[in-house]
Amino acid sequence: MERNLPPRLYENLKRLLRRRAFTHARKLLSKTHPADIATFFRLFDEPSQQKIFELIEGTQRRAEVLSYLDRDLIPIALAVLDDVKLVEVMTEIPADDLADILASLPEDLRQKILKGIEDNNQEEVEDLMTYGEQSAGGIMSPDYLALQEDVDAESAIRILRQRSGDFEMAFYIYVINERQELVGVLSLRELVTCPSEAKLRDIMQSNVVSVHTEDDQEFAAMLVSRYDLLAIPVIDQAGKLMGIITVDDVIDVLREEATEDMLKMAGAGDHMVDAMSVGTNFRRRLPWLFITWIGQAIAALIIGYFEPTLKAIIPLAAFIPMIVGMAGNVGTQSTTIVVRALATGRADFSQMWSTLGRETMVGALLGFLYGVLLGAFGFLRFLDNPAINSLALGAVIAGSLLVSMLVAVMISTLLPFLLIRMRLDPAVATAPFVTTLTDVVGIFLYLAIGTAVLI
Repeated sequence: MERNLPPRLYENLKRLLRRRAFTHARKLLSKTHPADIATFFRLFDEPSQQKIFELIEGTQRRAEVLSYLDRDLIPIALAVLDDVKLVEVMTEIPADDLADILASLPEDLRQKILKGIEDNNQEEVEDLMTYGEQSAGGIMSPDYLALQEDVDAESAIRILRQRSGDFEMAFYIYVINERQELVGVLSLRELVTCPSEAKLRDIMQSNVVSVHTEDDQEFAAMLVSRYDLLAIPVIDQAGKLMGIITVDDVIDVLREEATEDMLKMAGAGDHMVDAMSVGTNFRRRLPWLFITWIGQAIAALIIGYFEPTLKAIIPLAAFIPMIVGMAGNVGTQSTTIVVRALATGRADFSQMWSTLGRETMVGALLGFLYGVLLGAFGFLRFLDNPAINSLALGAVIAGSLLVSMLVAVMISTLLPFLLIRMRLDPAVATAPFVTTLTDVVGIFLYLAIGTAVLI
């Protein structure tokens, strides 16, 4: 149950459907925000999902629910509509959302919808579908207000009133020249507060923050966040204004990218588990866990190699989990910080060495502190054992933890930058790669130092 749903909404609807009290269920749905309907939609089984969508009244309301709905659930909802109602609902969906929806539908259903919608909408949607799914062009809206630079403020306000229903966001007015190239932008406040005879070219801001159609959607989201924009224009290679990306789409992108990065960093693929079948989930997670398995197998071989050392100094074995665990944790912390900095544009490859220096300093301080604490614990723990040089044991533990944490920090900091250099996603650098590397290196260093000092 989603914690942010209105109280008892899911339970009430579930009870009404079970009792087949469809009239009351229809009334409840009519009072529920489309976003909330889409949120609890996944919690029902497929027959209930279809019944819920069937009970939603009004073409416009059904279209709103579809815009919020997870893409893999849309075919289930559409199955209750005949061809006429299907086209009617799809016609009410904004072109940018419709393009995303159509991309997730089977080819025969997609073509049926495209043939049914109006010619101008069909052209817009097909144009949007030509862009990459993760590109700025793929999420832009073609519904925006653009005026020629020689239009005066009074005329612009009149046009704004007449065409307010034709575009998605009226907070910005984009200024274009005779070649349809983007040359400026002004806010609605700037428009209504300037003299009525002022030309747009005289009041516009010519330094426009924009993205190209082929830019990654995450880059567009980053610019919107950095400059606190409500929308960002999208231009082609010639500078022609093609559409805008609004802040609601940016929020979706940020949420999707953050979720994807978190799943990748956990080695669990890049899609939410509840959106995948058991077989798909198994296949996505299998290779990442196999890498971890390989790492642990190597660690076992290393421990076996140092078996004489462990037989001679049995207490060394007791501290292996501590050495490995602390090194793995500090490595994960460093990688998370670096990956997030790279994802938000706060760092790039040119800052690799400065970032490495900073993280190494932090790792050295943490390694020294916890090395002293763990070494002191080992010293006191075996102080009364005459067969063991407790002082040397404590020094080995302290030094091994310091070195292991330093190496873990260096590996964890450098790996994301190197992946960026190789044009790979740095989110995959965390688990299992970092964990596996730090485990193997940590065990080897600990036992190697122990052998050199104690044997």
